[in-house]
Formats: sequence, C-alpha cells, structure tokens
Amino acid sequence: MKDNREFIDGIYEKYEEYQNEKHLKYKRFAPVLSLATLVVTIFIGTSIYKNNVNKPDIIINKETDATNIGTVASVDTFQNFYELLKKQENTNTNMSKSANLVESNKEIIEDTAKVEQAEYSQTNTQVDGVDEADIIKTDGKYIYYVADKKIVIVDIQNSNNSKKVSEIPFEKNDTYVREIYVKRDKLVIIASKNEIKTETRSIYETADVAYVDGIKIKTIAIVYNIQNREKPEEERRVELEGTYISSRMIGDNIYFATSKYISNALNMVKRYPIEELKEDDYKPIYLDTAISQESKYIPFNEIQYFDDTDITNYLIVAGFDIGKKEAANVETFLGAGETIYSSNKNMYIAKIITTYDINTYTLLGYNTKIIKFKLDNGNITYQKDTTINGKILNQFSMDEDTNENFRIATTQEIQGSIENMLYILDKDLKGVGNLTGLANGEKIYSVRYMGDKAYIVTFKQVDPLFVIDLSDPKNPQKLGELKIPGYSTYLHPYDENHIIGLGYDTKENGETTQNNGLKLSMFDITDVNNPKELFTEKIGNIYTSSEAIYNHKAILYLKEKNIIAFSIKTYQNQKNISKALLYEIDLNKGFILKNEYAEDTTKDYKKSIERIVFANGRYYLVSKKIIVSIDENTWQDKEKIEIE
Repeated sequence: MKDNREFIDGIYEKYEEYQNEKHLKYKRFAPVLSLATLVVTIFIGTSIYKNNVNKPDIIINKETDATNIGTVASVDTFQNFYELLKKQENTNTNMSKSANLVESNKEIIEDTAKVEQAEYSQTNTQVDGVDEADIIKTDGKYIYYVADKKIVIVDIQNSNNSKKVSEIPFEKNDTYVREIYVKRDKLVIIASKNEIKTETRSIYETADVAYVDGIKIKTIAIVYNIQNREKPEEERRVELEGTYISSRMIGDNIYFATSKYISNALNMVKRYPIEELKEDDYKPIYLDTAISQESKYIPFNEIQYFDDTDITNYLIVAGFDIGKKEAANVETFLGAGETIYSSNKNMYIAKIITTYDINTYTLLGYNTKIIKFKLDNGNITYQKDTTINGKILNQFSMDEDTNENFRIATTQEIQGSIENMLYILDKDLKGVGNLTGLANGEKIYSVRYMGDKAYIVTFKQVDPLFVIDLSDPKNPQKLGELKIPGYSTYLHPYDENHIIGLGYDTKENGETTQNNGLKLSMFDITDVNNPKELFTEKIGNIYTSSEAIYNHKAILYLKEKNIIAFSIKTYQNQKNISKALLYEIDLNKGFILKNEYAEDTTKDYKKSIERIVFANGRYYLVSKKIIVSIDENTWQDKEKIEIE
C-alpha cells in the first residue's frame, strides 16, 4: 500500500499554518480540528517535521547584489509544470556548495499609521487611504468585533444604553475569522477555512487505496449586507486556496493574498512518472459566488512562474469591488510571499529567502524577493519582481514615495556578522541608490518613513535611532544618530519634528541586556543631525507585555485629541492583569496618564482588553466578554456592555 501522501501533505501544511500563527504572536486561539484529527496531527506531524522541516526543498543560490531583476513566464501546461519541478528536484540533488531555503516562518507584524477623526477612530494604518483589516471596526454608530468564533455588532448610538444587536456565528464549521472591514452598509470578513476530505483513488490499476485526501486550507472574503444591523445577510464570498498572508482595502476594493503549499510536489516527480499523477491535484482552486456557486481550478495557462524562486508554493492574489457583482480578478504565481506593503497605487509582496551551505547547513545569509503589483479599481496586475540583499523586518521596512520609488531597509547576517542596508529602487524595481554599513553588529528593530526621511532603530545593548535623508534617491545619507537605553519596536509620526516610539525599556545584567518593562518615547527630530529623546514613560515590569509592541493595529492614536492608547498584560501580586492605558500627549509636560483601567484575568482570559476605540465622546475598552466605555471629559467608567 502506498503512503498516504496527500493526507501527510495536508497535515504538514496545517503545521506550517500553526507555526505562522505562533510566530505572529497573536494571543488568540481557535481550534480548527476535532480531537481525533488533532491526535492524528500530532502523531503524523512529528514525523513530517523530522522528514520535511529538517530537509526543506532547495533552489539554486542567486547573486546577492542590491537588485536582481527577475522574469516571469506562463507555466502553460501540466507537462511544463512537471518539468519545472523535475528540474528543481534534480538541481537540489546535484547541488554541492550553497542553496536557498524558503523560510517558512518570519515575524510578521502588520501595518500602521493614522486615525485622526473627531467623531470616531479608525484602524491605525501604515498609509493614508489604504485601510487594513483588524479584529475591530467602528463607524461611529456601531462597533463590529471579532470575539472568538463569532462577530458581534454593538449599537453605541445611545451612549447610556449601548447594546449588542446581533452576531454572526462561525462555531459550527471549521472557519476561523481573522479580521474584518466595514464600509458603509458592507461588512467584509476575512476568514480561514479548513476542509478535510476522504475519497478512494486508484494510484495503480491493481491497487485501490482509501485515504484522507488532506486538509485544504482556504482564505475567504465574505461580504455581508448590514443595512439592517440586526440581520446581516451574506451577499458574496471569494475563496482562495492557501494560507492568508494579508489584505488591503482601497475605496470599495478589497485586495488579498494567500500562499498555497503544493502537496509534496518534489517527492512526487521524483517517485512517479507524469502519467501516474492527477493533473488537478496540482492546480489551486478558487470560488467567486458572484459568477458561480462551484469552485473552479485555476488552469496552468493562467499560472505564471518566476525564473529565480522556489516553485513548491503558489502565491495567489485577488481583487474585487465589494459593491459590484463583477468577477474577482485572480492572479496566480509559482512562488511564495509573506509580507505586504501597499500604497494607493501599488502592492508589494515580499518573501525572505534563507541561504545555507548545502553540506553543513551553516547560515550564509538572506535575500528578499519583492513582487510588485499595480492596483486599479479591483484589478491587480503583475508589474515587476526583483531580489535584494538582506531580510526585511516587517511591512514598515518598505515604503513608496510620491515618484513611485520603492524604499526598503534590510538586515544581512553572514556567519556571525550583521550589517544593515537601505535600498532605493525605481518604479521598475531597478537599483537607484543605497546606504550600507548601518550599525554593523546590530539588528533593525523598527523602521518608519516620513516624506524624504527614514527613521531606523537598531539594537544590541543601546538603542540607536538613525535619521536618514532620502531627498536624493541616488545618494541617501545618514544625518543624525541618537543612542539611548532600550529600543523601539514601533515608530509613529507625531508631527514633522517629532516621532513617537513604543518598545522596551532595558537594563544590563552582567554581559547581557534584558527587557525591563515597556517604554513610550517622544523623539525630537527638529535638528535632524542631532535627534533627542524629549521625554519617556516607563510602563510595568519585566513581566509586562503588549500586543501593540508587534501589532500597530492594537494602538489607538487620535492626533486631533493628542491621545495615544493601548492595552498591556502584566503579572503582579500573583495575578494576571490586563490594563488599558490612555495617555494625553503634551510636548511640554510629556505623556500624561488620563485613565488606567484594569481587569484581573487570572481565572478568565476573556476579560483581557484587546482593543480601544473612540466614538461619540467615549473610549470603548473591548474584550471578548465586555465592552467598557470611558467618558472623554471625566475619564470615568460610564457603561459596561456584555457581549459574550
């Protein structure tokens, strides 16, 4: 009897998704498998981890120049797909010195930026006009919130009588709601779905084998009509096969991307001739209910491949208008992606490639592959791709200026040495200028671009904040540098002369440095050659953490009100405590704590405060159990709304 290869591949893909979730450090957990399936997953997954993770698929190492423009072509037929895999499998077998390994996990923390409306807050995003999905949204009249496996809609129009008016449940299937968007009378849910199928398939004429066909991971965008908030109605769904990477919303248009692991592809071409393989097993599938209620295979003549990337994954991107019934635009590539940056015009998808010595698996360094897409009213069109030296930290490592120059900061690690670089590429992703040798021996911990300046924080024992002039793309220059204890993992523009930093306070412990609570800083960059730390606020102790440290969307920032707020978790007096901290920002007086609301979560984690939003003169502290409102004038608790 042959190995249950598709089931194993499905479990391996599920293991990868779990690892990605763990790496993202999201504190939410939703079971997606039954107990019996989980047991099988643990048993088989252990074997898979040993057989696959330690022996990953390998592709030939490319040059690590500043830029290496790639080319793209159509796969066209299953025969060509098979030959591409065969070529890669043979290349891996015959390699002697170095290799590229697609890095399956990377700390991804998703975006950042504004939120400055007087009536109600918006998600803190990286680029103005480019919305990002989050677990909570408000339109000033209602709060929409992902609470475990359901979405609750809370009416906050009557500030003294707020109430939950409806919920959209997902408990009865293997659907895990990740994030949402709200635009007028439309609610868009981004969710992951796991399908387990069983069938009988003949591998050879003499052997019928019954087996589980695998776990198919899908990413779904579901559009609800919420004109009647008490009875949301599903209007449309677009499903892409693969693990969710990220999404953006521009106007009424949703753009999202997935990464689909191709089931044990290299082993299949090694073990079987093409005649014994089923073509449809290697095609990704999608569903768009605007045109059909049935899933469709994406044919090979609609799949493209890059000449310099691992081809055991599919990168699938889609765009559609939430208010129209036109077919979604779906583009598919052999390759992978893991981090998205999007301007109003273009989307860039980045993937880190790790280089090892084939014999010793010694780390030789990193490259980052970048794929550029044009965004236009729901259409998403491939433009260019390139590979640069080093690895990015997160989406804030990337930026596009008004001339469509692409700026990207990376860190290179080669056998113990560390170097940081900043590259500027033109609209065709060709190298224009670069700055290298930045803080050798230290890693980048945060990046923020503000107009023709870049601000980069590196860290080893102290926190250097670098100011970099990008006004001449051909010749970026380091202007100033500030060294202070601690380090900022997130930078937020305050005004043209000041920038806010959120990160960790640190203290030296012998020859090592350890975190000593959180740190909120205001940097004065009036003199770009001599940046200063204007004032700071140290928060908590060694046991204190915050989602805001690695997820900018967990931060509420109201520029017009000079308010910054976020939640923290800490351990004190043998209790787990969740707190919401609301600070007023005064350039003369510093960060002024206006309200500190605490919940004991030792016995009930659902009381943990996940987000803070503002609407109609009140701050709403949101947990899976209750929503607490705080009056902006008195800073007193006014109302508690039960939502569980």
